[in-house]
Amino acid sequence: MTALPDIDLDSSTNLVEYLQEITEALAATNTQREVIEIVLTPAVQALRAVAGIVLLVDQADQQMKIAGSQGYEDVTLTVWQEGPLEDHQLISDILRMNEARYFEHAGALKEAYPEVESRTSVPSAVANAALPMFLDHRPLGIIVLDFEEPHEFTEAERRFLKILSAQCAVALGRVEATRMLETRVEERTQQLEDERAALNAFMHFTEVVGSETNVEALVCQAITLLGATCDVETAYFEREGELFKATLWDPSADPNLLPLLRQGFQLEHSSIAKVLRQNTAAFVDHWNGTGLLISESGIYQAVAGYPYFVAGELQSVLMMGYRTSDTWAEREKGIFRAVGHSLDLALDRAQQARTVTAQRDALDLRAQELMSLTQDLETFSYSVSHDLRTPVRHMTGFLQLARTSLDGKLDERSARYLDMVEQAGQQMNTLIDALLHLSSAAQQTLRPRVIDLNGLMAQIQTTLLPDQLTRNVRWEVALLPQVWGDWNALTQVLTQLTENALKFTQTRDPAIIRVWAEDQGESWGVFVQDNGLGFNPRYQDQLFNLFQRLHSAHEVSGTGVGLASVRRLILKHGGQVFAKGQVGQGATFGFTLPKDGPSRTHQR
Repeated sequence: MTALPDIDLDSSTNLVEYLQEITEALAATNTQREVIEIVLTPAVQALRAVAGIVLLVDQADQQMKIAGSQGYEDVTLTVWQEGPLEDHQLISDILRMNEARYFEHAGALKEAYPEVESRTSVPSAVANAALPMFLDHRPLGIIVLDFEEPHEFTEAERRFLKILSAQCAVALGRVEATRMLETRVEERTQQLEDERAALNAFMHFTEVVGSETNVEALVCQAITLLGATCDVETAYFEREGELFKATLWDPSADPNLLPLLRQGFQLEHSSIAKVLRQNTAAFVDHWNGTGLLISESGIYQAVAGYPYFVAGELQSVLMMGYRTSDTWAEREKGIFRAVGHSLDLALDRAQQARTVTAQRDALDLRAQELMSLTQDLETFSYSVSHDLRTPVRHMTGFLQLARTSLDGKLDERSARYLDMVEQAGQQMNTLIDALLHLSSAAQQTLRPRVIDLNGLMAQIQTTLLPDQLTRNVRWEVALLPQVWGDWNALTQVLTQLTENALKFTQTRDPAIIRVWAEDQGESWGVFVQDNGLGFNPRYQDQLFNLFQRLHSAHEVSGTGVGLASVRRLILKHGGQVFAKGQVGQGATFGFTLPKDGPSRTHQR
């Protein structure tokens, strides 16, 4: 600040101008030192004091500290020294009463406060002025001016000093507020930078865990993220019997501690395990004050863990340690919970993926075994059918020879016995033919193409026309769709279903047979309905099994093989078969066909 002009302090006008100049200078200050220099230097000059000093109260420990001085050759050679506020009775009184004190004559200060000189062993100045500084009713400190001659403070001087101390308090408050604001801005800026880096890292982690199913890769990503965002060391522990052993860890792990972590430790009875068993993150502050799992882990000030359960059992834990702080901040807690939860979901998904893969592999193996078994059974069925045909032919042939040889010599009972044997032979031939037909259906290779079911159904009706000559049969065939399938196989299927409908309506007049189709989205449903004998719905799941019959041969003839062949052929098309009915109220049989055609697996 430039030297002040020679002014008359008894002139109120000059005093106002002088204070205005100081006020303008204070408005441009940015530091505590600048404020004190601008206030103290002109005050000493204007009142012709020999020296001046500013002592501020440290709010943390209530210590008086010298913030600046003017005119002292050695600041230690003054009664105004640093120290506890309670040891400065004069300063305590000034700040307690918030009043300035003026000691205008030699010995006045010593007379009022004799301990001042005795405490410092330094003589006081001849005259003194001590002015309190307050901001928002909070004591900041005092301004002291020392004089080497007696000095009577005029009303103008006292008013000047009072205003000056008030301006100094305001300026110091503004500088402190500015400093605190700048500090907060810097801290907030750094916090935002840290949060931005953490967010980017977390987004990358989220992307990885969204698709990754490898457990090791997932855990390593979590360890890397926690290290980058929380400045911690992390390790992943998996259960092995009663011990939890480190299987993955931070590259910066302590080389003395890591071998012990890999050897494992018992976690079940520790204090942290009590929280982990609640399936929630556990945060332990002041780790050194707890019963350490491993004594070497005392290098950490705070420890946290996140549990992972499988089938209700604690199987693994993600743990992190903090070396630089003995308490966890909310930021680190939030990040750890988020990372732990995301990793939990990813590990669960990875476990499910492994389970699904294992189940799929098991199913594939079972499917191969069943396919091999089915092929063996088909081969056996075909072989047995052929092997049985010759002895049955011999039996029926010799039966005819016996009839011829004994013509006219058989009594009624013997003739009936031969008739029963002949019928059994015919039934055996029918069963052999059915088995061969079933074997052929199973081995048949599909040659799929677009099939017009209307034309196929018309052909079947023509083929079955001779069976209807002596009966009253009413056909109700709706417009049918074009489907993807094998002509011969679908002909066998619909022929079997319509033949069954004709057999089971022999006692009906008229016999009503309905055929229609329904669009079921990804497939077509084809239905054949009759008003015949029907069946007990309790047994509808057995209808398509081999040799399963719900009616006696006296009611309806058959082998119990036809519907089994239908099921095999439809399954090869990738469809399903079904039936529903009630006794005496008719039945509905049907099947589905995928619109996109059978897969290669079904075609084999």
